[in-house]
Amino acid sequence: MVSNQPTTKSLFSRPLDLIFFGYFASHIPITICVDIQSFYPPEIVPQALKDVLAWYLETYKDPFMSASLGFSAPIPWFQGVVFCEMLLQLPFFFAACYGLWKVYASHVATTMVPILAELYNPDFGLVQSERYMLLGFYLPYLFIPLMILADSYIRISKAISTPARTKTE
Repeated sequence: MVSNQPTTKSLFSRPLDLIFFGYFASHIPITICVDIQSFYPPEIVPQALKDVLAWYLETYKDPFMSASLGFSAPIPWFQGVVFCEMLLQLPFFFAACYGLWKVYASHVATTMVPILAELYNPDFGLVQSERYMLLGFYLPYLFIPLMILADSYIRISKAISTPARTKTE
């Protein structure tokens, strides 16, 4: 008898899925504690989180987060991206950690393109080393979703091209 039940392998035996899990899990505290601080009333944000963000802004001169918190001219499209992160992506991070769902990848990869391109905006006054440092922070949010998307495509293509097994008794 041939079973058509999928075999379940441990997450630890699937290195690529383990990387994806770490990627999604790392987003949860970063989103809640840092990225969406601008949406919280300032009086409820613990001073320690404000200090971490102030250190980050002073050290890395991230123009997007600086504008998000009102320290420089607003970047409306980036506020929209952060709002989507809070409203859509944050709940998904929990689901992705649970099930490693794959829909998320194409959305994040497309939102990272304007962010990465905008780092070269001369109005931000960044020197090349500061741009490289910020690219180091932002590029994984492009490359890992692209990996997830490619992995999803490969898995789905294999599933579609494999004839369905039927039970033989």
